[in-house]
Amino acid sequence: MTDNNFLVKVSQGGKFYELVRFVIVGGAATVTDLAVSIVLFFAFPDMSENAITTCAFCVAFFVSYFGHRYFTFKQHGNIFKFLLLSCSMLVLRNIIVFVLVRIWMTGLAPIIVAMALVTVITYLVSKFMVFKQK
Repeated sequence: MTDNNFLVKVSQGGKFYELVRFVIVGGAATVTDLAVSIVLFFAFPDMSENAITTCAFCVAFFVSYFGHRYFTFKQHGNIFKFLLLSCSMLVLRNIIVFVLVRIWMTGLAPIIVAMALVTVITYLVSKFMVFKQK
């Protein structure tokens, strides 16, 4: 398979490729979040970390929403449901990390476990509730 055929399959393929597109959009949103955070940190050195995080989250949210709408699921989604989902998953992720650290894990392990669990939940809720086919 040539690289061009692979790109066509990712763009138009079935359920497996939908997962690949989900990972691509999530990666783009993460890179956007990080880039905005870095730019704001250096451009506005007096800005609080919470303000930087909030601004970066907002920009990354739109990258994620429109990426999933036009690339991952190719369905018109409910932006308010997606915002609720995104905020809920942020809270859930922090709760999972907190619980895992309290129980037995430390370091990067609880962060990675929480990220994986929340990613699966986000995919399922996005697919079946936010961007469901009509």
